[in-house]
Amino acid sequence: MSASAQTAPPTRGDGGRQVPRYVDDADYDPQPYYVDGVEFKPYTPEKKKAKPAATPAAPAPQPTTPAASPVQELKPYVAPSAVQAQADPEDKPKAVASASSSSSSSSTASVSSYVPKKRPRYGTAIIEALDKVNAESVRFEAPIGQPVRFKGLIYLVKACEMTADDEAQNDVMAYMTVRTNPVAATNTSIGSKSKQIFQGWSFSSSPSLNPMQHPIYDAWVIGCRKPLGGTTS
Repeated sequence: MSASAQTAPPTRGDGGRQVPRYVDDADYDPQPYYVDGVEFKPYTPEKKKAKPAATPAAPAPQPTTPAASPVQELKPYVAPSAVQAQADPEDKPKAVASASSSSSSSSTASVSSYVPKKRPRYGTAIIEALDKVNAESVRFEAPIGQPVRFKGLIYLVKACEMTADDEAQNDVMAYMTVRTNPVAATNTSIGSKSKQIFQGWSFSSSPSLNPMQHPIYDAWVIGCRKPLGGTTS
């Protein structure tokens, strides 16, 4: 066997690099052979050292979900009295009845404990009249229920009273009616009937609260006299 028979011509491939075809040749004999008494061993391509396996990449950190805290169930607030009422349903009507009776008794006691005093009433009112044209002021007395004429007006006082001792502010008030004086017709003038110009309560502390509507005169109560029976002055 000659060397030429054992060795196949190299082929070019893989980008021009010579690649031996010893193993791929069908006539390849792996046994050693001799040429002129010299031993030759067939060429055995060295095994390529295996590349170390690539270190696997560390897995990407996964986001950690915080452990969910236990959800507490919300319950409606129940007052201790309601819990006791639910625990003792038979005693509930008795408790309600006793509470209502105690509240009614306390309210009755509070109402009955305070009785406002009656306002003292008088038989005569003291009226002050003002002439707004000449600023003349005159005071006169008007007995209860008796009309009094003054300056062309008729005053009729129906009540005159003062504040009681338990009231916060002292005041004098009178309920009166004021009318114009009727004028009889003459040959030269036309007569006029009586006309009401004021009716209501007049207060001494605030005469402008309920003023009399008249272009010339104004009047209000300033005091009371002659206490009536059953009242104190």
